[in-house]
Order: sequence, then structure tokens, then C-alpha cells
Amino acid sequence: MSKKTKLPFDPNAFDSITTIGNIIDDFPKLHSMDFSKVSLNDELTRLNYEITSPEYKDFEFSDIKDCYDYEVDKIV
Repeated sequence: MSKKTKLPFDPNAFDSITTIGNIIDDFPKLHSMDFSKVSLNDELTRLNYEITSPEYKDFEFSDIKDCYDYEVDKIV
């Protein structure tokens, strides 16, 4: 019998970068919201996502298209 070598858990092995642009098609209502008045991060939290890009600031942009490059993580 051969013994299997157990590799240490590597959390980075599961990382994949997801951006707002990648998920926006699943949430069409976000296209009609003004994010200079509504918190995009709060809206995404309701949809089980959170913005992880450190440079993101709430109420900075009115159009969701300006936020497409910000990274998000799924909340599980």
C-alpha cells in the first residue's frame, strides 16, 4: 500500500478574481440605480456579494459602468 502525501491547504489555489462587470448581467436592477445616492456595497451585500477592492468608495459614482473593474467576493 502506498501512502498518499497530504499537501497543506492553500487558500490561494481557489482564488479567482470576480469583478462587478462579471456579475452585473445577473442583477439588471443595478443598471438603473444612482450610486451617488445609494450605497453600491449595501446593494451588493443584499445580493450576497461584497466589494473587496480597497480603492472603492461609496457614493463616488452614479453609473454602475464606472464600477465594473472593482473586485467582489461572494458572501457564503
